Amino acid sequence: MGLFGRKKTASVDDVDVLVGDGADDVIRPEPAPGEPGVDRDWDRAGDGPYDVAEWPDLEGRVDLGALRLPAVAGMQMRLDIEQGTGRVVGATVTFGASQAQVQVFAAPRTLGLWDELRPEIARGLVDAGGAAETVQGVMGKELHARMPGRAPDGRVAFQPARFLGIDGPRWFLRVVVNGPAAADDAQMAPVLSFVRSIVVRRGDEPRPPREVLELTAPQGVLEAAAKQAQARREQAARAAAEQVAQQAPSLARQDATQLAGIRPGAGPASTPDGGSTDGAGRHRPPEAAPTEAPKAPSNPEFT
Repeated sequence: MGLFGRKKTASVDDVDVLVGDGADDVIRPEPAPGEPGVDRDWDRAGDGPYDVAEWPDLEGRVDLGALRLPAVAGMQMRLDIEQGTGRVVGATVTFGASQAQVQVFAAPRTLGLWDELRPEIARGLVDAGGAAETVQGVMGKELHARMPGRAPDGRVAFQPARFLGIDGPRWFLRVVVNGPAAADDAQMAPVLSFVRSIVVRRGDEPRPPREVLELTAPQGVLEAAAKQAQARREQAARAAAEQVAQQAPSLARQDATQLAGIRPGAGPASTPDGGSTDGAGRHRPPEAAPTEAPKAPSNPEFT
């Protein structure tokens, strides 16, 4: 999958991972004095998101393999699956009415990707009929966008979106925020706090730049997804069977007699050879049709 390709993704049968009360267990490093992006510049290695070498203590985070996400109380997370391959290529986390999709990609050892990719994303949005501008955010440059879509009445509607890009050691983290948080800094604050607590575990394998790092589902999620999918299939089969039963014709008793060629009180019924049946069902042969041919005399006279 390309870094910003348009391949469709689907959820793991729409299974949500509900994370319990774990927010207090998330360990964050001691920050430098002041608020990053406000009182001082943001420092990725000190303020996050972190590389696993910088923050090896992964306790209190959801294990997705290449990504370790902070467990926020009441958080709902959906795994994003690449259609065709079935690979887990991202995770979408819900923050009230807003959502944040998180993906991690391989990057060069020395150069970052964000400065290179921002213009590409902006051009793609403009070509699709939207708009985009670069804005200085808490964690560096962000891309604020208006993405075209369809309103319920069929008219074109524009939805706000915010793209964050963070370059780490040999990895690139992309976060796409949709919903109210994309346009409201106050609602964006918990999203930024979440992103800054992410830990990336890229691995040592050589990978081409921009290759998405496949994630792994937490233990038990895929099993739960399979059970939910099976339950939905069984429910759909039962609903289809009930619909067929409701549409099938029901025959009243008198209708059944008509199908048999018998109508009470309608007299004898005809048979294929032109005869008929009496009330007891006995067969009567057909009567000879009248003819105008001359009859032979009964008492011929001879002369």
